Order: sequence, then structure tokens, then C-alpha cells
Amino acid sequence: MARFHQTLLSAGLVLAAAATGAQADAVEDFYKGKTISYIIGLGEGGGYDLSSRLVAQHLGQFIPGKPNIVPRNMPGAGSIAAAEYVYSAAPRDGTVLAMFQPTFVLEKLTDKGRKFESEKFTYIGRADQSVLVGLVWNTSPAQSIEEMKKTQVVVSANAAAGTSATVPWALNRMIGTKMKVVLGYASSATMGMAMERGEADGNGSTSWDYLETKRDWLDENKIKLLYTIALERFSKYPDVPTIMELTTNERDRNVLKLISSSSSIGRAVLSTPGVPADRAEALRRAFDKMVADPKFLEDAKTRRLGVDPATGEVLQKMVAEVASQSDDVVNAMVEAVKPMN
Repeated sequence: MARFHQTLLSAGLVLAAAATGAQADAVEDFYKGKTISYIIGLGEGGGYDLSSRLVAQHLGQFIPGKPNIVPRNMPGAGSIAAAEYVYSAAPRDGTVLAMFQPTFVLEKLTDKGRKFESEKFTYIGRADQSVLVGLVWNTSPAQSIEEMKKTQVVVSANAAAGTSATVPWALNRMIGTKMKVVLGYASSATMGMAMERGEADGNGSTSWDYLETKRDWLDENKIKLLYTIALERFSKYPDVPTIMELTTNERDRNVLKLISSSSSIGRAVLSTPGVPADRAEALRRAFDKMVADPKFLEDAKTRRLGVDPATGEVLQKMVAEVASQSDDVVNAMVEAVKPMN
């Protein structure tokens, strides 16, 4: 009898292995010769664009079948246009990847009419946290948060849904700063150019990776960092406070905490809802291999891009938690981030 049970167990293991192998073969067969479209929800030259192109260059070799990955920019409304396209119009077969500005998750909370459900995307993995900072140029009439409560400064922003606009508006309401937000810039790069040309005094939010490409700004003290949009202080600049530290009001701190959650979602690579389970698994495991690959890490270092990965499963849970925030906090945030000027 024992030998009979052992025979059944062995047969079951063989069948399971065969099924796994067949599943892997099916994924490889599907992707072989295919092209994956990689949608970047912001303009060229900014941090999300740079990280996306790094991933697009390396990820394909780790996916079974080694498909080509072709990035293309789809800027508009702080990545909302791209999010709605990927959610509603893109093929749901695993041939579309994307990276959006992570505030798209909060945008859905504040505007139920947006044509996507953020928790229903298929999250593949995070390339890096989105370390965001607020800053002013060295010629700005105010060089600190306290001075900005007395003197108006002009800050550039991409769209009303992005942190470059919503954080200044929230801080104006909560702590009394006087930031005038000018919308319409496509990326961190164009917002930076606005400061250099004298069109703006600062940026309400820009990525650290972008600043790494502008080392002269930091080395020559051309800018002053005012705050980080994060749950914890940035390790490279521990003296710069988080936005949550700028107020002692508990409700306001909770609102700013919700806004800051975007930094943890960060530079997330995702796909459409409804990707077949075996392909979603293959994409996630390919991503995990990529972010541990020495060639990828060396390339990221050469491009001065951070790598602080998280798995697709962790991201899926994180986004679901943000998407389920209480109405009280969400309503307070909605009021805080409304356009003003």
C-alpha cells in the first residue's frame, strides 16, 4: 500500500511539473516574435521617462520568448490620459506595459468619474521609489517655507492632477504659503527650464532622479530644497523636512500622508486589467530578475537613476490600500488639492 501511495505521489509530481512546463512553454510561444508597447504617461526627458526607457531596454531579455519592448510617450493631465487609455482601450493580453505618475491613484479617489479603477491594473513591479522634492531657484524672492508665507512665489507644474500643483495648493491652504501655480509644463525637464529662464521661481514637485541629471544645480547652490513629498525624510538630505512635518494639525497631517503615499508607489510598471494569470506571473518574475541583474544595475548607475524595487504583489496590495481610504480623509484631501490662484 505504501508503495502504491508513493507511486501516486510521484505521478502527481510529474504531472504538476509537466503542467508548469506546458504553462511556461505557452507563455514563451505567446511572446516569441511579439512587440510589447510601453506607454509612458509623461513627456520626454523627465524622471519617469528616463526610468521607463531603462526598463524597456532591459526587461525583454528576461521575459520568456524575449519580446521587443517599444516605449512611447503619452503625456496629458498628469498621466490620466494614459491611464484611461491603458485601462479601457489597450489589449488585455500582456502586450502592453505602462508607467504613470503615481498620483493617478489619488486622482481616482478625488474624481470618481475617471475611467479606470487603479486597483484593477496588473502591477508588475516598482523600479524605484518616487523621491519628490519641492524647491526654489536661487533668485526666488522667498528661500524658505516661512518666507513663502509672506511672499508669493511662482511655481511651475505639469497638470492640476500632479503633485507639482496639488502639493503647493494643499500647503497654501494648510500652512499659509503663497505659491502661485502655473500649469502646462510637460515634464520635470520643461519645468526646470522654466526656472532657468526666469518664468518660474521654483517647482512644487520634481523628481530626485531628474535633479541627479542637473548636478550643477546642487553643486553650485542654484536651488534650495524646501521639502520632500514622502513618508520619511530623504536619506541624502536628512535636514529637509517632509511635507507632513510642516503642520501639527492631525487632520492635515493625515491628508498630507495620503498625498505622500504616491512616493511609495513610485515608478511602478503595470499592465492592463485582465492579463492572463500565467503571463502576469511571467512578467512579474522577469521584472524581479531584471532589477537584480548586474548589467541593469550598472546601467541605472551610469544614467544616475535610482533602483529601489518592490514586487508586483506588494504594489498590488499597496494600491488597494490607498484606493480604500476612508471618505473623511479623502474628502479633506479633495478640498486641500483643489485648484486655486
